[in-house]
Amino acid sequence: MRSTIDQAAPVINVQPRHSRSLPNRTGRVVLRLTQAGEPAADDDRRVRRTRQALIGALIELVLQKRYDAITIQNLLDRADVGRSTFYAHYRGKDDLLLRSFEGLLEMLDQAMDGAGGPGARLAPVRELFCHIGQMREFHRALVRAHMLDRAYQAGTSVLSRTIARRLAAGAAHPDGDTARLAALAHGFAGALFGMLRWWVEADAAPSPERMDELYHAIRLAP
Repeated sequence: MRSTIDQAAPVINVQPRHSRSLPNRTGRVVLRLTQAGEPAADDDRRVRRTRQALIGALIELVLQKRYDAITIQNLLDRADVGRSTFYAHYRGKDDLLLRSFEGLLEMLDQAMDGAGGPGARLAPVRELFCHIGQMREFHRALVRAHMLDRAYQAGTSVLSRTIARRLAAGAAHPDGDTARLAALAHGFAGALFGMLRWWVEADAAPSPERMDELYHAIRLAP
């Protein structure tokens, strides 16, 4: 029977149920994506498992067929989730994808803050590149589906806010000059995703650690 908010959805296996030929690391990626997207106040494990099943199903399906060919019913069948449950959380598959990506970025950003240190880094570049490096085929599938620009736009919005906060805390700038700060933050966020696109599509050799160094080398004091 399909799950509802009051009935637990199955936990995703480390290996996808329907296609064992997919990389074993997919399961770990799914867990990180879905956990990232959970509101801090939401401790309902059944809801988390339902959302986990949905994004896991989307990743599996994208690796098997064209994104445009994936229907909501495909997602529901793969995740064993009811239609009313799905629409209680998401407007459609694009919303599922974009919100999960935003949640991932928020989780990586919070983890960077939690690591402490002097705060010289503006964004979790190393962490993001490590994550995306495990999902290059998924990334390329989003390019073919013309979804990557939308994902990067959402990501730019998320990271520009946290970058602005770090710029404001780490360097002096004219009081009340919020427009300048916002412009710098948006530029830094956009640069990150520009570098990420190049790194994935060109199969570039630099490690995530090296890309982090290169990104932060372009930092200019506001």
